Amino acid sequence: MYALLVISLYLQRFYNLSIIPQLILLSPLLFQDEKSLGFKNFKKGLTYGSLFLPFSVPYLLSAQCYALVLNQLGIALAEEIFFRGFLMQKFSNFTVSLMSTSAHLAYWANLNALLTFFPSLFFGWLYRKTDSVIAPAFAHFSANMFYFFFIERFPELGELLQRSLI
Repeated sequence: MYALLVISLYLQRFYNLSIIPQLILLSPLLFQDEKSLGFKNFKKGLTYGSLFLPFSVPYLLSAQCYALVLNQLGIALAEEIFFRGFLMQKFSNFTVSLMSTSAHLAYWANLNALLTFFPSLFFGWLYRKTDSVIAPAFAHFSANMFYFFFIERFPELGELLQRSLI
């Protein structure tokens, strides 16, 4: 399943196949129950996850397009279902973080994609701490919103982070 995701992300870079990676990320919902994927402990997940929502406020207040905001919420949830809820049943947080980073590298191939390793470790820790996919999904969404705000404020740094490694 993971190999299909990486291949689809790589192909998405060159051919507009944007729906395929999202379908793969959500595919564990088809063959596993929600509780085993981390849809439990909602109160704990919401409590821990909401601690990070203030980081998203600057971008949310300045957002020109709320479709991007909703898209990022969906992407964060889909990635956390796949990487934390599904893959962390079989692999360690470190291994899943490496897998997440390599998936980002397959699509973006830039410094920013390489740096996703560190937040991924944190999201995995949150998942283990709360036993809920909700907390890392909110933290992931908040981190993405803060990133967008940051690169809008500091475009030179954004260009550096988005410079291709290949």
